[in-house]
Amino acid sequence: METKAYQQSRYFHSVDGGNGIFLIYHALFNQPREVEESVVDFIHLFQEPKTLDEMADYCEGDIEEVVKTLTDLHLLEYEGNDELELLEALHEDFLTELKQGNRLQRLELAISNACNFGCKHCMHFLNNDFETRNSPELNMSAETAKESIDKFIEKVRSSENSLVRIHFGNGEPLLNWKTLLFVLEYCESIPDMQFFYAINTNLSLLNRQKAETLKKYKVKISTSLDGLREANDLIRVDSKGQGTFDKILSKIRLLESIEYPIDGFSVTVTDTNFALIDEQVIDLGTSLGVKDVSMDFDLVRSTAIPIEDCVNKIIDLRRYAHQQGLNFYGTWETPYRILMSHSWLSKPHAFCPSMEGKTIEFNVDGTLKTCGHTNTVVGNSLEFEKCFEQGSLYMQLIQRRLPGNNQFCKGCEIEGCCAGQCHVTLESAKKDSDLVQRTCELMKRTTKGLIVEYLQGREELNYG
Repeated sequence: METKAYQQSRYFHSVDGGNGIFLIYHALFNQPREVEESVVDFIHLFQEPKTLDEMADYCEGDIEEVVKTLTDLHLLEYEGNDELELLEALHEDFLTELKQGNRLQRLELAISNACNFGCKHCMHFLNNDFETRNSPELNMSAETAKESIDKFIEKVRSSENSLVRIHFGNGEPLLNWKTLLFVLEYCESIPDMQFFYAINTNLSLLNRQKAETLKKYKVKISTSLDGLREANDLIRVDSKGQGTFDKILSKIRLLESIEYPIDGFSVTVTDTNFALIDEQVIDLGTSLGVKDVSMDFDLVRSTAIPIEDCVNKIIDLRRYAHQQGLNFYGTWETPYRILMSHSWLSKPHAFCPSMEGKTIEFNVDGTLKTCGHTNTVVGNSLEFEKCFEQGSLYMQLIQRRLPGNNQFCKGCEIEGCCAGQCHVTLESAKKDSDLVQRTCELMKRTTKGLIVEYLQGREELNYG
């Protein structure tokens, strides 16, 4: 006689596609499966622990194989089992690898904290207390850049890796062209390492010579264009408050002219330009020949927009973009993407590469951060190795942010795939206590909306 009792996991969740198809998944381990409603009903029978023999009173036929499959997915558990214990064991393996530096691969090099634009929504300046936006003191010297690269490479080499991604971000990197050029030339002189480069730039300082140099070193260029002229110029302005649409567009054309076009552009949405962001921004992307358009709501200056309106805009624009053959995404898509393609049972994951231990930023002043968006300091470049010691600020931060460790996420239906969302949200919430709850609601509703889109056959999964 079967004596083991099974029960529905407390992390079991389902989403109704409205067409008789459901997506079932585990809130910590993900592992989604498309099923019919009868499977959901079957799992609900285990809300109270039952043995297979007891289940014979409810079901006909051999259910042992079905129960085994659902148990392997952790949607059913043996009575008394605690999935958190399994997740914590997986965390320990991950943290051991993290301490060894084996996961490092991307160096965020903040070669300039300055910017020649005056955008009021810029998180870089909202999160950091600079007396001015544009000063030589905000630029990194070539010597500091070299020291940062050397320290990072030494750590990467120690884990027998030979690939490094260098990202130029923070303020406007082209303000410090001398150091940027030095970095490219210096890295190419290192024979045993392979480098890939990327830059976030407003493009305004780009000329043909600089464009040709970026092309020579295959630097992936990312820029922002916040809608068509009217929408963009309401929020993306230069230091004198003037609109920037025409200037940015002219630089995009410059890159086209040297056969080094951008892959896409990012759109920031605030209370000010929300009503002006519509299908025309996708049409703009199509006319420019790009592959990608990303869109995100400004954390601080989009709080007056009802969440339902945000979700509807995301779903509508995403659907339209896919019809036009464009990728359309943003941080709002991250939980859905992780849910559909990742599980801690096979590979560690977090909300972003920084929280996976893949990224560290070296700043102008020698401080270390997990990425170029946060203002949380986790160390100093002079003591870079100490970041990887047990109990360091760096180790503590990442451990706190792992799925299952965020206290305010307990019981959330996307706890594992969202993992407490972007750390910058938590920082910004110090000034607005409602911000985290609002962003949580946006993530949950958007994830559910994207699942329904998938179940109704409006999209195909392209996540690796």
